[in-house]
Amino acid sequence: MSRLYKTQGVILSHSYVGEADALLSIYTPFLGKLRAVARGVKRSKSRMAGHLEPLTHCSLMLARGRNLDIISGCDTIEAFAPLKASLWLTSCGLYAAELTDRMGVEGTENRRLFQLLLGTLQSLSSGVEPSTVLRYFEFRSMACSGYLPEIWRCVACGHSLEMAAHSFSPTAGGLLCPQCRPANGSARTVSVRAIKVLRFFSRQGLAAVARLRLKPEVLREIEGLMQLYVTYVLDQEVNSARWLRALQAGGEDRTEQHV
Repeated sequence: MSRLYKTQGVILSHSYVGEADALLSIYTPFLGKLRAVARGVKRSKSRMAGHLEPLTHCSLMLARGRNLDIISGCDTIEAFAPLKASLWLTSCGLYAAELTDRMGVEGTENRRLFQLLLGTLQSLSSGVEPSTVLRYFEFRSMACSGYLPEIWRCVACGHSLEMAAHSFSPTAGGLLCPQCRPANGSARTVSVRAIKVLRFFSRQGLAAVARLRLKPEVLREIEGLMQLYVTYVLDQEVNSARWLRALQAGGEDRTEQHV
């Protein structure tokens, strides 16, 4: 087997090791998540440094190593410059990257998740309302990873759910009808409007989602619901989610809200 191989991927994160090397987490279309070392990227003369920044879609040449593969060459495919020009948009992109890092499995192909991440970064760069994009990404990343919440039938009794307010249970993995709602208050009530949006997410792609104009209160409701579910699936909160909330509280979200 050849030691060299080529792939494309999105840089999820990097951390410096030693004096000049970097350890990168990369999400690829056919190899899933991989971790690799870039030698000497911290040096001023490195030709690879600019191509290996987080939230960059790039073409990579790698050599198989004993423990970690080594990046021997790279070229940028898409840098997402508008995204990186804004603290808020960069933070939204890093949240999507961290969630991908947490949901992705090393060495396991998941092209749907790769395309979802790539489309999310492209949407954030092209001016689509960031909160809507992130809510769609959360929902669809759960689907790509085998954790799609049930929003059409009661997860307890299996009966089809009419379009009405219902309750959501992260532990059960979806919506519950009124008869199956637990008495201990562990399930969260979900409005009709929020359920309509989630069902739209389940059927449509990012191009259709980009045309949505959602009220702020609906976005907040879905955000709370998805954060609850993501935290349950991962067994802890995504670090970037706390950072996004801090930015919002500090007034960093300058994106347009539609009514």
